[in-house]
Amino acid sequence: MIRARLFTGIALAAATAVLASGVPRVAAAQDAAGPFDTDGAVLNILPPGSRGNVSAADALAVGPSRVATGTTPEGFADQLEMYDALNTQAPGQVAVTDLPKYFKDAPIDLPADQVVSTETPREGVTVQRDRFGVPYVVGVTAEDVAFGAGYAGTQDRMFLTDLLRHVGAARSAEFLGGTPGNIAMDVGQLRSAAYTREEAEVQLESTLTRFPDEGARLLRRLDAFLEGINQAQRELCPGAFGLPLGNVTGGEAGPGAGLGPECPVEYAALGNAPEDFTRADVVYIASLVGGIFGKGGGGEAANARWFRQLEASYGREQALRVFEDFRARNDAEAPTTASTRFPYNGDALDPTRPGVALPDLDGPQAPGTGAEAGGSGLPVPLPMAQESLEFGVLDGPFGKLDLGLRPRGMSNALLVDAKNSETGHPTVVFGPQTGYFTPQLLTEVSLRGPGIAARGVSFTGTQLIIELGHGVDYAWSATSASGDNVDTVAERLCNVDGSAATVDSTAYLVGATCTPFDSYVHTQTVLPTAAGTAAPAVVNLQVQRTRHGIVQERTTVDGAPVALVLQRSTYGQELDSAVGFARINDPDFTRDVESFQRAFDGVDYTFNWFYVDDRDISYFHSGLLPLRAPGVSADLPRFGDEVHDWQGFLAFADKPKQTNPPQGYLSSWNNKQAPGFAAADNQWGYGPVYRSLLLDRRIEQRLAGGKKMTRVGLVEAMQDAATADLRGEQLLPLLLEVVGDDPAQQPALGLFRTWLANETHRVDRDRDGAYSDQAAIALFDEWWEGSDGSSVAREVLRGTLGELVDQLPRGIDDHPRLGLGSAWNGVAWYGYVSKDLRQVLGKPVQARWSRTYCGGGSLDTCRTDLRASLAAATERVLAAQDVADVADLTYDKSEDAIRATTGGLVGSRPIDWQNRPTFQQVVGFTTHRPRATAVRPVAAPAPAPAAAPQLPATGPSAGLLSLAVVLLGVAAVLRRRHVRTAL
Repeated sequence: MIRARLFTGIALAAATAVLASGVPRVAAAQDAAGPFDTDGAVLNILPPGSRGNVSAADALAVGPSRVATGTTPEGFADQLEMYDALNTQAPGQVAVTDLPKYFKDAPIDLPADQVVSTETPREGVTVQRDRFGVPYVVGVTAEDVAFGAGYAGTQDRMFLTDLLRHVGAARSAEFLGGTPGNIAMDVGQLRSAAYTREEAEVQLESTLTRFPDEGARLLRRLDAFLEGINQAQRELCPGAFGLPLGNVTGGEAGPGAGLGPECPVEYAALGNAPEDFTRADVVYIASLVGGIFGKGGGGEAANARWFRQLEASYGREQALRVFEDFRARNDAEAPTTASTRFPYNGDALDPTRPGVALPDLDGPQAPGTGAEAGGSGLPVPLPMAQESLEFGVLDGPFGKLDLGLRPRGMSNALLVDAKNSETGHPTVVFGPQTGYFTPQLLTEVSLRGPGIAARGVSFTGTQLIIELGHGVDYAWSATSASGDNVDTVAERLCNVDGSAATVDSTAYLVGATCTPFDSYVHTQTVLPTAAGTAAPAVVNLQVQRTRHGIVQERTTVDGAPVALVLQRSTYGQELDSAVGFARINDPDFTRDVESFQRAFDGVDYTFNWFYVDDRDISYFHSGLLPLRAPGVSADLPRFGDEVHDWQGFLAFADKPKQTNPPQGYLSSWNNKQAPGFAAADNQWGYGPVYRSLLLDRRIEQRLAGGKKMTRVGLVEAMQDAATADLRGEQLLPLLLEVVGDDPAQQPALGLFRTWLANETHRVDRDRDGAYSDQAAIALFDEWWEGSDGSSVAREVLRGTLGELVDQLPRGIDDHPRLGLGSAWNGVAWYGYVSKDLRQVLGKPVQARWSRTYCGGGSLDTCRTDLRASLAAATERVLAAQDVADVADLTYDKSEDAIRATTGGLVGSRPIDWQNRPTFQQVVGFTTHRPRATAVRPVAAPAPAPAAAPQLPATGPSAGLLSLAVVLLGVAAVLRRRHVRTAL
């Protein structure tokens, strides 16, 4: 390994010498653009830290607690302390000079006096690092930059990337051990995105077909990226490749010393050794994370079940009214990011259309993909029962690994335009959320070379291109948009021999032809590891696909057998979106708002994209969004007949977008995109209460009376919203108004009023170990979702719906106690309570429901019901805490603490709850290049929907977390080295 770490005393002199002689020069366009991101124009933070590999020596230094400190291992958790410290500051306490305490300066080019280490892994490539360990990669060619990115990324996230490759390939049990959790993960991954290795390779060819020139350039960079990864892994783990270990010191006697002293210790614990990365591996990582935030829809079967239940109780006419009340497809009160109208979908539910397939409520069922295929030596969970498993929670060598395959949805964006900013230039705070991991799933890097000049974060293993960050004089970020790009298709089952079909049939009709499923058996050999000690075994899992996608299960529609299949528009072409990221990284392509929007029109996944430079703020919604046939109802499953197939995709002109909006700011916290843009069939939460209101109120307060936004002010608006309880701020006032002056509940009502006066925060800024309003918090939490399963939210609707209220297929809450950091995201019940209580109180309501539900429409009855609910909650929480006075109630704030998932041996400490992105940029550009239009490639047209696509479309994967993984196709993952033989 050619590596020289230059520490404090010699850093400046050595770096200057290297810059004078060895740092490659890049294209003139990049050189001329250098100054625009200097002097703190962009600050950022990425907890816990930049570095993530743990050697044997690192493990010994950390000690038996296996929890990183701010200094050990070096660069591992230092940014976590800065990130958490901001949560101790109240609005008005932060000065502009304090921002470097909570964010680090983020230039593209590393100043000479800040160079801590320099490496030249091959001729034409230089990798330097700053004091946080962030790599700055400079290359003579674009391929050199990609090589350096792969090399540096492997130094930072080697084991984590390898882990994700195996999980994406549905080989968790093979890599980690044959535990029930690991096998369940593999079952779930196959149901989401099953690819053979040959199909993974085909995806790369399809990118070339759609984008011949840009795709070819990206694939050359991908190959160089893989070379960088493979060289770094040989230097870190030479023993794994039969190379001499060299002068092994320090960790010689430690675990894994036979692989090399700097090899991540996790390999020794598992009894595995890394192998080279290949092109196909990227698709496996992409399939795991590409849909975590980049998809929406696929909930048609659950919708159909709810409608069937309503129909059985009320009859069809009334069932339709009730369904539409709760659907919130285009609620006029829903907060939107764009203020202009962009119609898409939006038709009311119509089960009478010829393409609609309503599964029978109690019809027979048979499993689809993920079922045990025979001969497995370990138990395989029934796929249809996966909801009862901890899907996404793996058994690793040192404990549980929660990969967070549930959308975290904490990404947010606050953009104030130039005319409302103190500097006369836009002020922006924004960032993505991928959950809290140690090491973080995102990795930070700066890339500089021909056709690329950007700094920011990318999903681990895909950092040859920056996915979220900033260019020379502009910055961008994203939030998950959940546009409707997934449908449930009911294929009519048949038997090729002409006999009567049943739910066990394995063929379906394509026109009049009975066509067998595309089926194969996914086989993996499971060996004992530190995580799973089961005896060696083979696990065989069934994969079944149709021309539309992966079979989830088989059931009946009006007694006729069907297979329910999930079709996703981006399946089979996940890597095409890499083109969009290449464009946003290229300063010759991206120069202004127009080119920003055109760049991200090259991204097929459904995201809200935000842009800022020294003059403009802008928003654009990307996605390959299907245009549906007239004979279907978008909220319900459709038959797989060709006449009901997709009719094309939404055009650029029809996608939500807005620049410098009239209100003077843009905000997003995963809320609705624009008026008229219908919520995806599985998104029922775009009602009158959404957490983006927390941001809007704080921005508007700071702009009231003609005041101007400062950088500090916008940071404080973000952080103040990060500790507010949305339910308390938006719903508690309505609940109290209905309850009224209840003499029996005066102590409880007094607690709530005080909490409201304190803006319903859940925060311990002085870190005395308790929330300031802990008694009110303890009582309100019990009232909203009780320990006995009751909920005041359900009581609001129970007066009309009765027991059906318990069948409404929407989660009641998204609480901080989940330990994810994120909270209050997409919960339809918040809007239900708001709209219904305003109706019963006689307040103004836009888009009124067909009826008022609380108390059967009677305010007196509603008041009686809610008073009884509060009295019961008070009694329960007093008994649980064994106190007589509600003022003596306590709340253990550690229940809300953010508990990062440990991706290997070393973890990080819990931090106080804050509803905030995991990577965040604070941006204030004041200069810009000339905005002359550059020559830009024209976006290739979206692929036409085909009756028989090259690869079957799949169900939702769930991902802003990994946009580019999927999009970029740059996975860096190692294949397990053991030679497996059939057992």
